[in-house]
Amino acid sequence: MLNKSFCWSSFANAYLRENSNWDVTPHTEGLKAISIRLDEQHHLLLPLHYFSNLGVHGFTGDVLLQSNNTQTSIEFEQAIRLLMPRADKSAAFSQSQIDEFITQVLQSQRFIAQSLDNHPRLAQLKTGPLNFIEAEQGLLAGHNFHPAAKSRQQLTDDLWAKYSPEFAAKFKLVWLRVSKSIVVGESDGDSLDGYLSELVSQSAPQLLSKHNDQYAVIPMHPWQWQHLKTLSTIQMLLNDLLIIELGEHGLAWSATSSVRAICQPDVTFQLKYSLNIKLTNSVRTLSVKECKRGLRVFDACQTNKYKKWQAQYPEFNVLQEPAWCGLSFNGQVIEQSIFLFRENQQLNHKNESLVLATLCQLPIDDEHHLLLEQLKQVSLNKQVTLPEAAELWFKKFSEQVILPLFDLQANLGLVCLAHQQNIVIEFNQGLPFKTFIRDCQGIGFSTLGVEQFSAYCKDISGEIEHHWSQDQISRYFPYYVIINSSYALIAALSMLGFGDEQAWCNKLHSTLASIANSAIDPICLQQVLQQPHFQCKGNFYCYLTGDNENTIEDPAIIYFDMPNLVAQTDQQER
Repeated sequence: MLNKSFCWSSFANAYLRENSNWDVTPHTEGLKAISIRLDEQHHLLLPLHYFSNLGVHGFTGDVLLQSNNTQTSIEFEQAIRLLMPRADKSAAFSQSQIDEFITQVLQSQRFIAQSLDNHPRLAQLKTGPLNFIEAEQGLLAGHNFHPAAKSRQQLTDDLWAKYSPEFAAKFKLVWLRVSKSIVVGESDGDSLDGYLSELVSQSAPQLLSKHNDQYAVIPMHPWQWQHLKTLSTIQMLLNDLLIIELGEHGLAWSATSSVRAICQPDVTFQLKYSLNIKLTNSVRTLSVKECKRGLRVFDACQTNKYKKWQAQYPEFNVLQEPAWCGLSFNGQVIEQSIFLFRENQQLNHKNESLVLATLCQLPIDDEHHLLLEQLKQVSLNKQVTLPEAAELWFKKFSEQVILPLFDLQANLGLVCLAHQQNIVIEFNQGLPFKTFIRDCQGIGFSTLGVEQFSAYCKDISGEIEHHWSQDQISRYFPYYVIINSSYALIAALSMLGFGDEQAWCNKLHSTLASIANSAIDPICLQQVLQQPHFQCKGNFYCYLTGDNENTIEDPAIIYFDMPNLVAQTDQQER
């Protein structure tokens, strides 16, 4: 039976995390409910089958309007319209902002419902096993703390189905023959022309003859190419025959969970495009400075210092982004045309590989959960009980995924903002085996990192824009690695009935404490182990403003304090 709250749980959890007008109340048959106060006579009730101290609640799917002693079942759309005027900060927003917000929330819920109806492998998504692409295209509910986790502004329904991963989309790329006088980009190792030639030969070999000393053949995402053709700069380049459109050719590519990153198993590189689409809080266009981040991370990871560190964690991999390409006009980069190359060869598309966000999303139905299926494999292979399997699984997860991220930050000064959509885990007999971290745009250098790598890498210095201060690291790193990723996994384990959340947080505390005394830069790690609060990103109110998160001058304004359960055991001892 489908989970009745699947389409709206992320909205409800985001609302509850960032608003205060609710409490937990007893409900029927021993269940609890979230009671949200509307006015003196009216409350909204959301019955629970699981209450989470981390905020990842399990709802029964019922929505009840309570008036005195009477309870009436209502649709969630009505609930949203009742809730929004009572939100803590609603007075700060205009009615037009609130109306647009509600429109996008409902659009997201409609999209999730459509993907449940139309995904060609829905039954397999419930139980696995899934390879990399299947898991990427199985993230149907999206961010579990976002009011409109699957909003797709600028995309009509037919384009949703064509380009969104939730419909298992595959499509051919549009190829362009472009004068090399307007091609811009950078690469490390091979030349940019070498990367492009390899890409053409693997993906659309019939076009390779058109790639020569004067012209490059480059691929464009079909949706973005239609957008680019509306720009006057591109129109002039087309009119001057500096760009010649060749049409759709070659292999079909699969959209991954980010929509703008695409994958083809037989091609050495994944591609990540600028897309002028607002997904969740951000318009997803690439900038030159973001592409340069990938090159700096690539350089750092080629050093002996990094290789010596990685020898301690041989199954931990940063997926490199060693080249980027775009178009220019009168010497200026057209950033909306940028795409970058991301390593693909480290992912075995035949093995079971799951993006953490898909593994941790709320169950699609009431009988199955991908994490439970992993635990069943461990139980069978190791001949242990399911609770024992959960202990083994979490130990591997902590040691193979979370510990290396903290060690990398504390001992090399590379800071990966590894949220659950950028962590891919490859499994062996149900246990985490390899970790792949992607999105080098979300990797920065601390002062330690600059000191460690500047002598070996010509473009790494204290002047780079992703040289992050201690305040930035303390705010962003624990949010992404603990709140977004670790808490999601812990809540999923506890929702399945395997221990309580605080016990799992205590175990994570013990794992991270194992490197505390040896850390070169222990500040952030000690804060995670000892401070009573984290700073958490407020997706609910950020989205309500309508602002593009990537262009907010000071992102700190959308963060707020929330309890740090990882530190609770340490505080109790002290």
